[in-house]
Amino acid sequence: MIKRAIALIVFTVFLVCQSLTVTAQTEKGINWPKFLSGCDLIADNLSDSWNEGLFTGNGLLGTMIYREGNALRIDVGRSDVRDHQQGNMPILFTKARLPIGHFLLKPMGRIEKVSARLDLWNAEIKGIIYTDKGTIEFRNLTLSETDLIYCSVVYTGEESGFTWQWVPDESVSTRTKYAHIKVPEQYKGNPNGKQGKKGEVEFYKQAMNAGGGYTTAWKRLTSSSGADFVMTVAYAKSGNRYNDEAVQTLRAFDRTEIDKQIRKHKVWWHNYYPQSFLTLNDSRMQSFYWLQQYKIASATRAGKPALDLMGPWFKQTPWPAYWFNLNLQLTYSPLYTANRLEIASSLVQLIDQQQGNLIKNVPEEYQYNSAGLSRAGGADLVSPIKLVAGSTATISNGEAELSNLTWILYYYWQHYRYSMDQALLKKIYPLLKRSINYPLHLLKKEGDGKWHFSVKTHSPEYPVGRGSDTNYDIALLNWGCKTLLSINQELKLNDPLAPKWREVLNNLVPYPRDENGFRIAADVPFNQSHRHYSHLLMIYPLYLVNWDQQNNRDLISKSLAHWHSFPSALQGYSFTGGASIYAMMGKGGAARDYLNQLLDKFVLPNTMYLESGPVIETPLAAAASIQELYLQYFDNTARIFPAVPSDWANAAFQNLRTEGAFLLSAVRKEGKTRWVRVESLNGGTLNLKTGFDPTPKLKAPPAVKCLDKGNGICSLTMPKGSSAILYVDEQDLSIAVENVITYSNNDSSFGRLGKKK
Repeated sequence: MIKRAIALIVFTVFLVCQSLTVTAQTEKGINWPKFLSGCDLIADNLSDSWNEGLFTGNGLLGTMIYREGNALRIDVGRSDVRDHQQGNMPILFTKARLPIGHFLLKPMGRIEKVSARLDLWNAEIKGIIYTDKGTIEFRNLTLSETDLIYCSVVYTGEESGFTWQWVPDESVSTRTKYAHIKVPEQYKGNPNGKQGKKGEVEFYKQAMNAGGGYTTAWKRLTSSSGADFVMTVAYAKSGNRYNDEAVQTLRAFDRTEIDKQIRKHKVWWHNYYPQSFLTLNDSRMQSFYWLQQYKIASATRAGKPALDLMGPWFKQTPWPAYWFNLNLQLTYSPLYTANRLEIASSLVQLIDQQQGNLIKNVPEEYQYNSAGLSRAGGADLVSPIKLVAGSTATISNGEAELSNLTWILYYYWQHYRYSMDQALLKKIYPLLKRSINYPLHLLKKEGDGKWHFSVKTHSPEYPVGRGSDTNYDIALLNWGCKTLLSINQELKLNDPLAPKWREVLNNLVPYPRDENGFRIAADVPFNQSHRHYSHLLMIYPLYLVNWDQQNNRDLISKSLAHWHSFPSALQGYSFTGGASIYAMMGKGGAARDYLNQLLDKFVLPNTMYLESGPVIETPLAAAASIQELYLQYFDNTARIFPAVPSDWANAAFQNLRTEGAFLLSAVRKEGKTRWVRVESLNGGTLNLKTGFDPTPKLKAPPAVKCLDKGNGICSLTMPKGSSAILYVDEQDLSIAVENVITYSNNDSSFGRLGKKK
């Protein structure tokens, strides 16, 4: 007993002293305008490519600015403008995202150059059009606290006669623009819109065949040296009120109101960025990371539409929908560690609102207790799966993707675990039960005593991915059953299904594998290039098979190497997935190299990403991979600086969030972690793998307890609202986050017309 007591000795606890508030832990020393200015997108001479355009957004409306001929083009988007036609036609036509249109700012003279800068700190674009007759300065913001777009224009020389022209897009699914895609004979685009004017407000009204429509409206406020333009887009699925709504919104706006809204806009963004911080010893990667923090808050927010493949920045695409077998999941993946749960709540909102359709997506005989989601669909989440136990009926691959909803609910679960909001826990439980009940219906116990799937399912994206016992479905069923048991225990529900979940976990068929690592399915080897890591979810992001499990290390290494040994079909997110797995292995240099391959080969100059059309998830997933160099959480343990490349001597992060609702901050200098700060937002216990040698000291209130669990892990038990600091050398507490910041200087930034360095 004495030895055991010594092994679990409580570290010496010190009362919190004043140094806690004046040394390393505060964000007051971060010069945010200076830091973010080095990450700005800069165009020395703006091109005529969407790929190099500068963008703004407020979670609903957005702009993309680039050149078109002898004009500046301002694309206008609204991310919920979707068709809602009925009929037996593919969803990518009937419920497609619809393009809206763009404005052209046309100078009098011939354009010689357009310089522009996306100012991240203030979330605005400023630029100058240089012509042979003078200049036109422009400024663009999509305002944060109201659904308006603002653009100011100031001219010099002979440019007083500049024009402002609206160019509407055809209201049709852009899937019709691709010759290789068959368009249903009965599909019709919407009729041409009508331009009009009410008082000083001009508008373009676009009616929809299915009812409702959308209106783009704009108003010009002329000044002695230019003009201010305010714009909006109103949308409704029925009736005609959308046109009056757009006009009325603009009538109330004068310059005083504009100035007021710009001040509110800046306050919103200045409060947003400091919710968390990290600095990278790599100027380009740091710029990229912070551009993703800007991008995702421009693309979605609480109370706004969940983020699809392109957000408010529409570009012609064969994919005008949500994609549920990887894209939606990866899109939201960087928000939880970044402590941006308010932004992530749009995903929770989407799931909560459409539970009825999720139930209707499964075959009728299972709807009494099941739910599901196939490959793609609209914002109503109507996307039927047609798997029936024992059936050999012919269905599409998308209709055979069994576990997409469960994977999405993994991020709903993350939202709960990072917030510890009990209301979320009580909402996810019944839906996760339904999502797991569906695969349970499809299981059968065979002669080996193991549960197998009685029907072949499809592993997303693999060319011949229909197989028996796919790893995609086994991994997500494993995770789902374990999570349901965890919730059942936490809420003390005594759910009658709990014995079933335990029995399935104990007797579920093992993950199919061979000499090369994990297979696609029991009867489908991995033997051709595959961009998706659907067969590796048990490694990442679920961590069911992880590097801490010594007996699985060779399996993980072989599976990753074999996946990337067929390079022809690899795409951007193949490298984010690979980077995250390397980070989990503690191989920061390899993870960094994979991220650099992504930036070199796939990410566009404005950090967008295309696969025929925009697919926004890949750069955002890379932000999550970057976070995992600094902080990881799996097996109930947070890991501090687990995969920092060896040549990054200095590193720091502040207020990154982890499971259990803890905020973590840490500083690494000259290759050594100097201190770790933990703040408990909910109360509870956090296991920490700090990397300190020798065992760290603790500075915290008496109520905070710390136990040495061995293997470099300490366990902190903390009351709600308490903070603690772990360190080795007292002098290291004077090293503040700002002392190790790397300031990007735009030399290797994105946005320039030349090749990225």
